[in-house]
Amino acid sequence: MVRWIDGGLAQGGAGAAAGTADRRASRESVSADNARPRYTAGVAAAITIRELGIDERTWADERYRAIGFAETPAGALALVAEHAGRRVGLGRLVEHAPGVVELGGIWTDEAARGAGVARAMVTALLGRVAVAAGLWCIPFRHLLAFYQSFGFTDAALPWPAPIARKAAALIAQEQPIAVLALHRRR
Repeated sequence: MVRWIDGGLAQGGAGAAAGTADRRASRESVSADNARPRYTAGVAAAITIRELGIDERTWADERYRAIGFAETPAGALALVAEHAGRRVGLGRLVEHAPGVVELGGIWTDEAARGAGVARAMVTALLGRVAVAAGLWCIPFRHLLAFYQSFGFTDAALPWPAPIARKAAALIAQEQPIAVLALHRRR
């Protein structure tokens, strides 16, 4: 069983220069006012990342259906990114089987692309999962470098059955995907 780590996550870009180094490296610090992690990824305005509410699942599933992603299964940890009171991003951790957790469902609103929302979301998700055996990700090939920047690497066969089934289904749909894993300790 995966242990989801509690805690609100927020990302703010307090006037940081929007250089590539700032966007490449998300930095974790602790806010003095609430002692919760804060993430900075070089964005000009604050982005808040919080757990998706039950009442927001329909909205999230509509976004996922629109881009051809599966709906978020019950029991998954789903997060939403907000900017100026508007929902601009989604992401999730899905435990397919004991010890088989997938990071995915990363969606960024078209108007917020390039502002670091996806990087902040992946950072927040990585901060919320404690997996000793590994974490899986099945991104589109054009996003390979993005996920590798978090430490994900090409996953050698054999893959766990749920990951292999999902990869096979995507390949059958002629989706250009990669199967990646992140092995870490928490």
